[in-house]
Amino acid sequence: MENIVRLSEYPKRKPARPAAPAAAQYFCTRCDSDEFKLSSAGMVHCAHCAALIRNLLVGNTDKGPGGSAA
Repeated sequence: MENIVRLSEYPKRKPARPAAPAAAQYFCTRCDSDEFKLSSAGMVHCAHCAALIRNLLVGNTDKGPGGSAA
């Protein structure tokens, strides 16, 4: 199962820090798109040309019941 996510519109989980420098902008170097497909396996692909984005990975930050963030 994959979802298409526009990272520039993705909701922020924490309030923005004051006077922070501009956030990093990710884009596909093949087609300049900023929309990505995130798979449950942790892989990220361009939503337009399906190129594998190797410098982005999806991870689980939820500790879950009785879990630990190791």
